[in-house]
Amino acid sequence: MTAVIERVARSRLARRAAMLAFPAAVLLLVGAALSPGGATHRSSGHAGVLTLASRAVAPNPLGVRVSKVYGSSIPASVYGTQIADLEDQGVNTRGEMVSDLSPLPARAFVKPVASYKVYAERWTTVAQRDANRLAQALARGSRTGAQSAWRATWSAYLHLGAVYGLFGTLNEAIDGVPGGLPRGSGDPRFTGLHRIEMGLWTGARARSLEPFAVRLTRDLAHLRRVLPSVQISPLEYATRAHEILEDAQRDLLSGVSVPWSGEGVLGTAAGLAATQEVFHTLEPLLQGRDNTEAVVRSELLLLSAAIERIRRDHRGWPTLAQLTMRERELIDGTLAGALGALELLPGTLETEAPSPIPKLPGRAAAGTP
Repeated sequence: MTAVIERVARSRLARRAAMLAFPAAVLLLVGAALSPGGATHRSSGHAGVLTLASRAVAPNPLGVRVSKVYGSSIPASVYGTQIADLEDQGVNTRGEMVSDLSPLPARAFVKPVASYKVYAERWTTVAQRDANRLAQALARGSRTGAQSAWRATWSAYLHLGAVYGLFGTLNEAIDGVPGGLPRGSGDPRFTGLHRIEMGLWTGARARSLEPFAVRLTRDLAHLRRVLPSVQISPLEYATRAHEILEDAQRDLLSGVSVPWSGEGVLGTAAGLAATQEVFHTLEPLLQGRDNTEAVVRSELLLLSAAIERIRRDHRGWPTLAQLTMRERELIDGTLAGALGALELLPGTLETEAPSPIPKLPGRAAAGTP
C-alpha cells in the first residue's frame, strides 16, 4: 500500500513537471521564430527588428480609434487588465462569483437522500439487534461477550453517518460522550454506548450495566421510528460526506471519544462505509461536473485499502494502542487525502448561484485608510 501511495505521488509530480515544461518550450520556439538570424543578424543588429515592426503596421480599417469599452466608462487600454484581475478573484464585472458549473435544482437531491434513508434504516435495525445481544451478554455476566456485542452495536450505529446530529437529545442518549456534561462521566445523563464502554473496560460488574443496555435498545427502536421523517437539506447532505470522516479524524483516531476501549480504527472504518454510501448516492449528480467524482473515488479507495491492510495484518480490528508508527502514518496520510477530496463536494453540488460580493468603498478599494 505504501508503494502504491508513493507511485501516486510520483505520478502527480511528473504531471506538474510536464505542465511547467510545456509553456517553457513554447516560449523558446516563439523566441527562436521571432529572432532575426543568418547573415542579416550578424551584419546589422537592427535590420531584422525594424523589418518585422514595419510589416506589422497596418491601416486602421475603422477610420476611428476606440478609447472606451462600448456601453461603459472603462478605458479600452486597461480593460484587459481589469478583466484579468477580476478573473483572478473569481468574480465577473458585476462583482458576482463565477463558476463553470450551473447550480443544481434542489429536487435533484430527493432521490439520493431517500436512498440513504433506506440504508440508514437498515443499519438502525442491525444496531438494535446487536444492542439486544449486548443486553443479554450483560445479564449473563459475560464481559468478553458483552465487549464483542458492544463493538458490533457501536459500529452499526456509526454506519448511519449522514444522519448524525439530526436527532438532538436522542443522539446524545445513544452515542453521547461525557465531556459536555456538568458532572462528566459521573453525570446521570451519561447513559448510552460510551457509558457501557466505560464500565466494560474499567472493571465494572457486567450485570450492573444491563439497565444501560436495555435503555439503549429502547432508544434505537425510537430512532428507527423517527428516521423516515427526518429532513436533510441538499447542502447539509453534501457537507455530511466530508464531516463524517472529519469527525473520525478528530474524535476517533485521537481516542477522544473512545478513551476506554481504544476502538478508533473500528469506528473510522464504519465512518468510511457511511461516507462511501453517501458518495454512491451522489454519483449521478456528479457526472460531468469537473473532475470531483474521479478524485473522490480515488482517494476513498486508497483509504479503504489502507484500513483493510491494517485489519488484515492484525487479523482483526486493532486498538489505537496496537497500531505501529508506520500504520498510524498510513491511515493518517490516506485519511487526509480523502478529506481533501471530499471538501470539493459541497461546491460541486451547489444549488444556488452565489450572491454578488459587496463592493468596497472607493477609498478602501484604493488602499487609503
